[in-house]
Amino acid sequence: MELEARQTAFHYDKDNIQHQDLDKQLCQKLFNLKSTERLFFAQKLKCNFFRECDEGSSIFHTLLSRQHRKNSIFAIQLGDGSFTTSIDEVRDAFVCYFRDLIGSYKDTLPLDVEVFQSGPCLDPTSHASLLALVINDIIKQALFNIDDDKALGPDGYTLFFFKKSWDIIGGDLCLAVHDFFASGNLLKQINHSIIALIPKSTNASSVTDFIPISCCNMV
Repeated sequence: MELEARQTAFHYDKDNIQHQDLDKQLCQKLFNLKSTERLFFAQKLKCNFFRECDEGSSIFHTLLSRQHRKNSIFAIQLGDGSFTTSIDEVRDAFVCYFRDLIGSYKDTLPLDVEVFQSGPCLDPTSHASLLALVINDIIKQALFNIDDDKALGPDGYTLFFFKKSWDIIGGDLCLAVHDFFASGNLLKQINHSIIALIPKSTNASSVTDFIPISCCNMV
């Protein structure tokens, strides 16, 4: 009787393990099917967006509104611990914080010219390469070495656009770069940038929870 009971318990444990393995396999299969379904509808939504985004449709304006809400800072915690939803107060809080942070200064010693003169100097070959003319191939290489997904600047054009349109706009872009090296002047509008605030976490609530980045024009 005891042997039979042990055999029955053994078979029971074995069947239980098999059922658990089967449950895991079914759960994994269900998870994969759900992931595939999500991916399918995400791609379908993208297709609808690309087809209707230029028609001023409701889906276009809905997506723009959602993106605007996502990129906006509607409330911020002030220095005294209180929260404000005033646009002016939110703006002033960020301006004051970064003005004090970046605008701080300390007294420093003047540069010692003798240190530069006694230090190592460039060899003639390196010196000549730095003074050499900038050729179009170097300009193209510098541009194509930048990632395609860099943040947009004030001009609204991505690096991907310039790369794909190089055969059309490459000549004009090279002329602009050559003009800078020849004249030493840069058009003020080209040097404009957008200061964007990037939250450090999903629960950013104060000015110290944001990092500023400068989105410059590609040129």
